[in-house]
Amino acid sequence: MNTALTATDNGPLSRPASHGPVARDQAERELLAAHAELDSLGTEVSPSRLERALERLAAAEHLLALAA
Repeated sequence: MNTALTATDNGPLSRPASHGPVARDQAERELLAAHAELDSLGTEVSPSRLERALERLAAAEHLLALAA
C-alpha cells in the first residue's frame, strides 16, 4: 500500500495515494507536527520561517480534509 503524497500541476499537495485509516492517521500526525513546529517558534523568528511554518500547517489541514 502506497500512502505517499502525490504532486500535481495544481499545487504541491494533492490527495494521499491511499485513502482510509492509514492516510487519515498520517494526516493527523502531520497536523500535530505542524502545530508543534509553529508552537516551537520563538518571538524572534524570521518572517520567512514563520511563513513556512504557516504554509506547513495549512497544507496539513488540507491533507487531513482530503483524507477524511
